[in-house]
Amino acid sequence: MNPKAISPDLLKKYLEGRCNPDEVEQVEQWYASLNNETAESRELNQPRHLKKIQDIIRHQTDDETQPEQPVKVRPLVPAFWRYAAAAVVLLIASLGVYFYLNTAQPVANPVADAVSIVNAQKQVVRHQLPDGSKVWLNPEAKIQYTARAFSETSRTVSVEGEAFFEVTKDPARPFYVKSNSLLVKVLGTSFNVKSNSDRSWYEVSVVTGKVSVSVPDRQGKEKSVLLLPRQQAVFEVASGLLTSTELSKFREKVDTWQPISLTFEDEKLSEVAMRLQKKYGIKIKLANPNLANCRLKATFDHNRLAEILEITTQMVEATYEMRGDSIVIDGEGCGTVE
Repeated sequence: MNPKAISPDLLKKYLEGRCNPDEVEQVEQWYASLNNETAESRELNQPRHLKKIQDIIRHQTDDETQPEQPVKVRPLVPAFWRYAAAAVVLLIASLGVYFYLNTAQPVANPVADAVSIVNAQKQVVRHQLPDGSKVWLNPEAKIQYTARAFSETSRTVSVEGEAFFEVTKDPARPFYVKSNSLLVKVLGTSFNVKSNSDRSWYEVSVVTGKVSVSVPDRQGKEKSVLLLPRQQAVFEVASGLLTSTELSKFREKVDTWQPISLTFEDEKLSEVAMRLQKKYGIKIKLANPNLANCRLKATFDHNRLAEILEITTQMVEATYEMRGDSIVIDGEGCGTVE
């Protein structure tokens, strides 16, 4: 297969995250053929692959459409980064393909028709479910489901660890999340589940919509709580107590899965890190001191921490890792900025 053997429209559809599984596989096989790469080797340098696919799309569509305003490429002088985020909307649009390439791939069991995905990376990864719902898996989180679990009457997945869900609305098919002792039922909403097996309590927190959280009591009877936006259910494993609480709108710090809006006006990456630390109550470390000199001019509107980190690190050609309650950003940096 060569670059001319695939439709530019299909490439654009892939970048926008609108491909079905067969189309995703077609694009990835085509891309692998460009360099005679295997599926495994494609995962070694995700930013390079992203840029190459974008460059090919631009080249193939030059004669078919009016050219868009070109995306600026980082020159050798670091002062460019004062303005690099002017095209942040384009970066957000391209973030979909980065998540596709950076997402743990499902392992299918041909006998049980089961899919099991474990995030073995040190970053948050995204996975799209058969119904179009999306789930963001924290490091070491795991999700399992079968094709039969997405039927005409319901949708069901199992989760271990911490995950954030955006469920496609479908009143005719309730969406169920099984997580250790918890059963979460939703119709269409976004919520976070924290259910690590080594913790003494589990949490379900709602961002939008309405969910029901239920657990069996010691007699095997079901007890449940109904959660609305900005409410949280807490289940204590030892006592079996299930309670619901309000998430204050005026808390100084927010959880990492909560979306926020921030604007950075020509700020150094060290200042960006400090603002994110204060907002989320986490620790952010710059592995290379030169990263502190990179500048950012960007507006994040209702984005989660994982999205902010992905976009920010791409803009300064860096990577990030989650290590417990800390985040480490590493990269070449920008040297001295005047």
